[in-house]
Amino acid sequence: MDFKFDLLKLEEVFSENFSSTIYLLLASEYLKNNDIGRAETVLKIGTEHHPDNMVGKYLQAKIYLLNNEINKSQSTLLSILEAFPIHLKARKLLIEIYRKRNDYKNIDKNVAILQKHFPNSLDLSEIKVRPEAKSSEKNIENKKNVIYEEASEKPKVSISENMATFTFVDILVSQKHYSEAMLALNILEKKGRSLTRINKKRKEIKKKIG
Repeated sequence: MDFKFDLLKLEEVFSENFSSTIYLLLASEYLKNNDIGRAETVLKIGTEHHPDNMVGKYLQAKIYLLNNEINKSQSTLLSILEAFPIHLKARKLLIEIYRKRNDYKNIDKNVAILQKHFPNSLDLSEIKVRPEAKSSEKNIENKKNVIYEEASEKPKVSISENMATFTFVDILVSQKHYSEAMLALNILEKKGRSLTRINKKRKEIKKKIG
């Protein structure tokens, strides 16, 4: 649960000192209340005094996105991540932008980075489902059928090589996405990872499926 600040008190403190970093809390509270105009105004004033503040930049990126200024939002987020690659919220918001653009390559890339640094931070529902394979790709998909048959249903998400890690398998299993976990294990096998460990995971999944 988010901590509830006294909005009037925050406004009073900020009005007495525009250079105070209290502007970050005030802008955040305005955004929680969907008061984008006031949030933008406060952020603009605060940024004049603290132009390099990462939290301020992130809030600005959120405002850009809410105002449908997607290019500006993406550019701001990329600048944050260039300076601080493990900024969790910036990375997740960037993934949201790539989802809007159906940019699967960059979704996979950024999901892989999240897996590495924050393995439990991303739910499967936050990963963009790829469109159904075209006819030219069906032969490749058909080779995966043996894996699909080991689970109760076909995977809802296409797992890329970058996304396929043992940590990701554990996340999928914990969320009961067994088909996706099986597919990830198949990819790991093709990548030459420990077959003993892979087979152990497969047995564990089959037991859970029943």
